[in-house]
Formats: sequence, structure tokens, C-alpha cells
Amino acid sequence: MMSYMTRKKSRLDACGWNSFRPDLFFQDKGRKLRDIGDDILHIIRIYCGGNKVLELCSGGGKLLIQLARAGLQVTGVDLSKDMLAVCREEVKKESKTVQDRIELVLADMCTFDIKKKFDFIILEDDGFVYLLTREDQLSCLKKIHDHLADKGLFLLSFTTPHRELNSAGEHEYDPVTQIITQPCVWTISDEKGMQKTVKQGTERRRMTYPQELESLLSRSMEVYRPETPSLYGFLLFQALPSQ
Repeated sequence: MMSYMTRKKSRLDACGWNSFRPDLFFQDKGRKLRDIGDDILHIIRIYCGGNKVLELCSGGGKLLIQLARAGLQVTGVDLSKDMLAVCREEVKKESKTVQDRIELVLADMCTFDIKKKFDFIILEDDGFVYLLTREDQLSCLKKIHDHLADKGLFLLSFTTPHRELNSAGEHEYDPVTQIITQPCVWTISDEKGMQKTVKQGTERRRMTYPQELESLLSRSMEVYRPETPSLYGFLLFQALPSQ
């Protein structure tokens, strides 16, 4: 199966992230209210033995700034220059101590190579579903394994196909490619503070079933074991060195 990452169509174009204005993402009511930083900090404090954290698809930096404020050394990776530009402006608002704990990298989560290992790697907020082929998913998971320290932990969060398809509004679904395509709908406030709905952009996401995920993890991480089957809606895995 060919990767969606081609010369003519970047990954951001393929999944639809270039089809809407970045400011809509940050103005959206649901995005503003979403805050899982405390939950992830709780997981790190219980299960993680180190303080070096990597967040993939770090976006505007809300989570990585929370983690840096808590004393963690955080690296954020994102493929969108626009998102990283927003993140850099947010980081500048923090104290120098917090700024010094943050590193931002423009890179593809399927090919990144940071030349260091991490105690905890995060791919949450459904970032995984924007990888539209099994090939890309496998490449991403292999890169994650390559960057995990010995007994490092990988936190993955994504919506199961059953929940995704049942909660989707207007959409098209291709059962062969397992890709759902739907318009982006944003709830924002206008200049008078009144809420309004804006429809702009189209996004595409690949539905991955639990059995597929288990197979992908086994292939990409050589050996892995669930640290916990489910915690706060996340899946937490530990990759072990190849024998």
C-alpha cells in the first residue's frame, strides 16, 4: 500500500489539516475547554521513572507547556509550521525556567529522528488516526520505539471506530480503506461574544480496530506489554528491547 505522503500531496493535505484556517482550531469552544494535562501528569508520576518527555503532534503547545511547568523536560514534534509558530509564541509567555525545558521540532511523526531517547512518549488527541495507511501507522510506531528509553512508556489515545462512526455527523466512510471523510465544523465566538458555527475544511481519518492496533504494536515494537489496559481513557504501553 502506498503512503499518502507524496510529492504532490503532503500529509497535512492528505488528512485535511491544510484545508482550514489554524485560528479556527484555537478558537473552537471544544478545543478551549479540553484539558487533560493533570491526567497525563498523574500517569507520568505513577508509572514513569524519568523526566524526558516527547509529545508528537504537539500543536499549539497547551499540553507540553503544562508538563514543562511541572518540571519535565519536554520535546514537541509537529509537521505544521503554523501550529509550531503559535506554540513558540505561547512558550515566549512563560518564565525562562519553563522555556529552557521546552524544545520544538518541525518533523513528520513517521520519519522524525531526534538523536535522543525519552522516558515517556505521548501521541494523544487522536493524532494517530490522521495516519491514513497501515504503512504510515507502522512507520510512526517504529520511530516511537526507536526513541523510547529502556523501559520507557508510550501513551496512545484515539477513538475506536465504533465510537467514532456512531458519533460522526455528516460523513462518508470507505470500508476498504477504513477512512472517514467529513466537513470540519467549528463553534467559535464572534466579536460580540456570541457563539456561531463555522464550516470550513474537510478532514480524513483512518479507523483502526483494536486487533489491528495490537498487530501494529507487535510488529513495530518487537516486544511490548500493556502497562495498564486503560487509564483515564488512554492506552499505556511499555516497549522492551529486542532479544
